[in-house]
Amino acid sequence: MTGGFKRGGIRGGGGGGFKKGYAKKRSPGDDDDAPRASKKSKGDDDEEEDAAPVVPKLKTDEDNNPFIALNHSGKRRVTVSDFKGMTLVSIREYWVNDGGELKPGKKGISLSIEQYNALLASAPLLESVLSKKDVQVARPNYEADLNALKPAEEEKEEGQQSIAKVYDDENEE
Repeated sequence: MTGGFKRGGIRGGGGGGFKKGYAKKRSPGDDDDAPRASKKSKGDDDEEEDAAPVVPKLKTDEDNNPFIALNHSGKRRVTVSDFKGMTLVSIREYWVNDGGELKPGKKGISLSIEQYNALLASAPLLESVLSKKDVQVARPNYEADLNALKPAEEEKEEGQQSIAKVYDDENEE
């Protein structure tokens, strides 16, 4: 290889290393303003079910970690767990394996208590940004009766009514 020229290929330069995309050809009758159907993600099967607000209930998973389901299917959860001596607050999507067990998925985040406190401290700022966009946000009632929020396996019918009342009281304001 004499002379000062470069070879093509991966290391040789010349091509830039990126494939060039192509524009999809459209027929002249296509209308750019026509609404397009959006793709459904894997978890959108129970989307209609989630139209009603979820009443938060404290439950316990098979590892004895307390969690609150964020949707009716229970596949999106906030869980408090311990890992290597650290307490974590995880917001995560779950999936069902072939055996019918719920397993934690890749989508989600686990926050240390320090990170969780930073998130809670930023909630008023986030709420002000959302209010400027005319988005109504439910405000938590920290004065609520916490005895009404015991795990679902232990709660009685009257406990469920008090949780629903706390939720209704928050939404009336």
